[in-house]
Amino acid sequence: MANVVVTGASRGLGLEFVKQLAKFNKNPKIFALCRNPQGAEKLQNLASACANITILKADMTNFDGYKEVVSNIQKETDSGGINLLINNAGMMLKDTLTSVKYKSLIDSFELNTLAPLLFTQALSPLLKKADENALPLKVGKSVVLNISAHLGSIEENATGGYMSYRLSKAALNMVTKSAAMEMKASNIFVMALHPGWVKTDMGGEQAPLTAEASVNGMLTVLSKADETYRGCLFTNKGRKIPW
Repeated sequence: MANVVVTGASRGLGLEFVKQLAKFNKNPKIFALCRNPQGAEKLQNLASACANITILKADMTNFDGYKEVVSNIQKETDSGGINLLINNAGMMLKDTLTSVKYKSLIDSFELNTLAPLLFTQALSPLLKKADENALPLKVGKSVVLNISAHLGSIEENATGGYMSYRLSKAALNMVTKSAAMEMKASNIFVMALHPGWVKTDMGGEQAPLTAEASVNGMLTVLSKADETYRGCLFTNKGRKIPW
């Protein structure tokens, strides 16, 4: 059985990832991580209807707590490894050069950059233990998928703004590239995806894309990914985004 971990799973894209992955024909066991499981009503309802979903408490900015989170995951995997890690938890502030604050930068880097880096590091022993071909993927025995953004692209930045978000996502793109190179020897595939402008708490009601359509697109791109996607950033429609 394949094992999947999704961070930031209580709402938005994270919840939709859990929902769609639960329908995979290989019936993966899904670890849905969120900061407040008791308050995650939609996730709780989903888990009640799907026996293959396990909800675990995880504050992704509590780096010292990762050891316990990984231990709890390991207890539930029957000594198996993790086939897919989706680093989804994130935040976005609409600050600018003149309005950005020190705390905004620190908070954004902690959740958008450091959390994916350090949680991947903490989970790497289980990623290395993954079974081959447990999921219908073309690359690697296990995959790390970082949810990044086109706003982290330096080349495509034509407007400025979103200062803390852009900086932290640009740094996440470098995390993606470096991790992809370092983990290749362990047959672990790493890439990043831009979900699009999505109708979530983060994206707002005016966004043109539903979470369902965004996640469906991202999973389609992931299913088609080959070695040329390693360490790169793509849109949910398969366009490669320049750094």
